[in-house]
Amino acid sequence: MTRLYFASDIHGSDKCWLKFLSAAKYYEAEILMIGGDITGKFIVPIFKRADGGATAEFLGVKRTIDSPKALEKLKTQIANAGQYWVEVTPEEYAFYQADQHRIDALFKRVVLERVERWVEIADRRLRASGVRCLVSGANDDYFEVDDYLRQSQAIEVPEGRVVDLEGFEMLSVGYANPTPWNCPRDISEEELGQRIDDLAGSVRDMDHAIFNLHVPPYGCGLDDAPKLDKDLRVIASGSGAPEMVPVGSTAVRDAILKYEPLLGLHGHIHESRGSRRLGSTTIVNPGSEYAEGILTGAVVDLTDDKRLAKVQLVSG
Repeated sequence: MTRLYFASDIHGSDKCWLKFLSAAKYYEAEILMIGGDITGKFIVPIFKRADGGATAEFLGVKRTIDSPKALEKLKTQIANAGQYWVEVTPEEYAFYQADQHRIDALFKRVVLERVERWVEIADRRLRASGVRCLVSGANDDYFEVDDYLRQSQAIEVPEGRVVDLEGFEMLSVGYANPTPWNCPRDISEEELGQRIDDLAGSVRDMDHAIFNLHVPPYGCGLDDAPKLDKDLRVIASGSGAPEMVPVGSTAVRDAILKYEPLLGLHGHIHESRGSRRLGSTTIVNPGSEYAEGILTGAVVDLTDDKRLAKVQLVSG
């Protein structure tokens, strides 16, 4: 029996990353895996004061910091929520605000610095553990993220390859069909389908294959997200709750129905946590609650005779 722990979409959360690295011991898993979207989305400026204190606005609350201990606590809270703190003076803040290219460069720098630090932590904790750890980027992640991950002595990057997982062949595609945010790895449905087909051609035993595809299949029940208007505002239903619509990939759906792998591992849509069947394939989306520092995942048991014994959704 081989146990795989699968999570996705931790979006820069320090707390979720540390929990992920501990998941092998906690869940008694031989393989750890994250299905992409490991980087965050926001910078929180911390304004330095002349008296040594600081001010910041975090999660809609204005904060006044009067001691080094309070400052470190705030930085930890920001990082655990998947955001990036940057200490600036008002003049430095104005310098960045004056040019979007400066903001973009700053954001990329802090994103990659955190990935680099995460790699160092993973190497210390996992290098001699015997645990396999597979992580790669997805549509929200800069391409350089994969380059940093590849420098690790403990992390394997499965993106764009077919890898062996204890006798199960797994192909991985972190790209996504187009989103309203024009993310780094958003591509057309046609190109996404072609990338999957290209990798599937190298799979020898499709009946026991695993498809690690970041985007869930369209209309499968694991891809429902709030409907947005043209200004990217959530549209409410008659009850006042967000109107939910399927936003998954038709290319992914077509590929799973065509190739009928044993298991599909997905993410991307945080709200659609669950496990379903699509044709003969079990598909899983562990969901995400990264902003609260909660790591949601799935424990997958694979038997020595190449069967799927169990999929259990977990969180902590």
